[in-house]
Amino acid sequence: MELQEFTENAQRLRMQMHQQAMHYLDSSDDSDDVVQEAFIKLWLKRKDIDDFTKMRNLASVVVRNISLNMIRDRRNTDSIDNCIAISPHPDAQQRMEEHERQQQLQRAIQTLTDKQRALIRMRNVENLSYTEIAKMLGTSESSVRAMICKAKSAIINQMKGARK
Repeated sequence: MELQEFTENAQRLRMQMHQQAMHYLDSSDDSDDVVQEAFIKLWLKRKDIDDFTKMRNLASVVVRNISLNMIRDRRNTDSIDNCIAISPHPDAQQRMEEHERQQQLQRAIQTLTDKQRALIRMRNVENLSYTEIAKMLGTSESSVRAMICKAKSAIINQMKGARK
């Protein structure tokens, strides 16, 4: 693929790639970074890209992978204290118990794979439908349901194990 064709295809794909990155990330700036990094990777692979469809499909995979890597990297740098919101209870004992439950939940989520954490985030934080998630991942809705169910089961098992 030559520069002119690559540039035209990149312009056609930019918004779609940005929206896909926004589904994973909370920040427009981070999404812009993902799109830029994706274009670099696509440019390096341009000799293997024959047409727009192949570029679009590859761009989707690259954006997903870069976004998941960014989420994983954030997880390693974010402090749990910044992620936990303690609900206001009048009793100090209740506040302490709630704080401990939140910490157990965070630890359970951290034991999930990157993909499972991303699925839980898309479904429970971003409130995406199973259909939307399936389209983003290029898989079936039933497969997404099964993967999310498995992730939730892992969290429940971790929480039960932490109470013992």
